Amino acid sequence: MRYWLLCLVLAGCSRLPVEPLPSQSFNGRVQFLVLHFTAEHFQGSVDALVHSGLVSSHYLIPQPDDPTYPYGKLKIFQLVAEKDRAWHAGASQWQGRSNLNDQSIGIEIVNQPSCEPPPYPSGRRQCQYPDFAPAQMALVQALAKDILARYPDIGPTQVVGHADIAPSRKDDPGPRFPWFELYQAGVGAWYDDADVSRFSQQFSAEPPSLTLVQQALAAYGYGLAASGEPDRRTQDCLLAFQMHFLPWHLSGQADLQTAAALFALLDKYFPDKAATLLAGG
Repeated sequence: MRYWLLCLVLAGCSRLPVEPLPSQSFNGRVQFLVLHFTAEHFQGSVDALVHSGLVSSHYLIPQPDDPTYPYGKLKIFQLVAEKDRAWHAGASQWQGRSNLNDQSIGIEIVNQPSCEPPPYPSGRRQCQYPDFAPAQMALVQALAKDILARYPDIGPTQVVGHADIAPSRKDDPGPRFPWFELYQAGVGAWYDDADVSRFSQQFSAEPPSLTLVQQALAAYGYGLAASGEPDRRTQDCLLAFQMHFLPWHLSGQADLQTAAALFALLDKYFPDKAATLLAGG
């Protein structure tokens, strides 16, 4: 009897008068790809991302020569289905959106910086960041390209690091992460050297104000208000930008080199925004 009733209910649901009428006004859930380092060896990363109940990511990519890695060949591990919400971004902002767990795919990459313990004499944690292994980056690149092919809403400026979307809390994937190498493979954004030279000449004659640099950072994607003050949030965003795009120049300052690279990126990917800011709008 119960089986008959269940079949009747299911049959009734299948006969609902639902007629497809597709709208053009929609987008996908996934808008961003966020890259992280784990700051742990493989087993520590698994313990945190799989067993802790506190954090997770969609994918985990191990590191070669890790004594805690139990397999011979490097593999990509999927921890959370892409349709589900992994807990990797935390409090975050990018391009006017917040809580990026709701809208992103997260890739954790095993990499262990060596950092000084608190308290921090300089006021900021100092770390030594190791390189990412070529075999590991080959998997990152292949996975990222596969994700981008399936999620066309993720544009070049929407491939970001954890530090970009949470600059006051995070520094991963760090200044040793090969963003330019990924860009050359078709993943993420990068500036053109000719544009950097052009803006360097322009700003050498007339340096941009701190307010203008803050506005440009916000226009590119960073969660920053244009206060005109060199506050801690501004320094955090500048350092996150430099770790991503100027890893050889980690000044945390709105200097000429940083402003030129920032406006080169803005002019390449958001030319209307760049023109408006430079016109004083």
